[in-house]
Amino acid sequence: MNGPVRVVATLFWLPVILISAYFSDPPPARPWPAAIAAVAGGLAYVVVAVRPGRPRWLDPTAIVVLAASGIAFMAACGGWSSVLGFCFFAMVAAGTRLPATAAVGVLVATMVGVAVVLRAEQPLALGLALLGLAGVLLLGMGRRESVRREEQRELQLVNAARVQEEHARAAALAERARIARDVHDVLAHSLSALAVQLQGARLMLLRDGAPVDTLAQIERAQHLASEGLAEARRAVTALRTTPVDLADGLRALVADTPDATLEIDGDAELSATAQETVLRTAQEALTNARRHAAGAPVSVHLRHRDGATELEVRDRTGAPPPAPTGGYGLVGMAERAALAGADLSAGPVEDGWRVLLRLPRSG
Repeated sequence: MNGPVRVVATLFWLPVILISAYFSDPPPARPWPAAIAAVAGGLAYVVVAVRPGRPRWLDPTAIVVLAASGIAFMAACGGWSSVLGFCFFAMVAAGTRLPATAAVGVLVATMVGVAVVLRAEQPLALGLALLGLAGVLLLGMGRRESVRREEQRELQLVNAARVQEEHARAAALAERARIARDVHDVLAHSLSALAVQLQGARLMLLRDGAPVDTLAQIERAQHLASEGLAEARRAVTALRTTPVDLADGLRALVADTPDATLEIDGDAELSATAQETVLRTAQEALTNARRHAAGAPVSVHLRHRDGATELEVRDRTGAPPPAPTGGYGLVGMAERAALAGADLSAGPVEDGWRVLLRLPRSG
């Protein structure tokens, strides 16, 4: 039972107890003391049912007043009364909320008060009432212990989930480190050796007086090898380090690209996956611009608006260039965008080539 429903269900019994005390039971022999006890008990009943968190002393005090009001009302009646329910409710609250020592103290005091007030009644009925008070206190204490164990189990589950998450993060970091080592040891070394060999071949061709177009092809191959080596080093750095801030990452990419400019409009909180998608899309688009539109101005525009984040990378060669072929750059960008729930469009425009990534804000 949730909080509001529990409070309403508990408060429902307050008028039942009081009406029964005045109309079903024999009327109180001393009306005014009984009325004062009923008002005090009713207020304490409401406080115990609502369970205010502040001040901290209010709830324990209300439990004691509730039990005392039940005893006082029965004393004013001179015998049994349905207001004995106040004492039972106070015992339930004491068992579930008070420390064990305090709860037992309240129980003993209540049992003594009830025994003194009802000493002239039948011993069997009195004994059952006292046993009932002790029983509901034990039930309350058992319920509190059950709740405590449940909270401990939930805490253990949370801790286990946290440990599992840490293990998964550590495994992911280890995998990233392994991939970084493989890229560095295999691809970066191979590209570095290729660049050295191409440099040697270029010098040999210069020595032998090779044609200009042959030299140009060798120089272009050497330039592509150097760019590939730089991209491999960037990939190793990205795998070895934690993700950087999106704006800082874009500034670093633009700084490595001649004739590139960056514009950022607005600000938004993006997840790590979304930031990684934007950064890798910008990196691949700038790499393609350097390869296929060397020397052309390139603009990078990041904007947050209309519930989405948009990245536009556009080079202006003056005419639509042919689509890049022979590589997997565009395919990789499209796959990464699809995994992030983004829309990617890449193609020629009237004065060059444009890559547009639109990422919903929820991503």
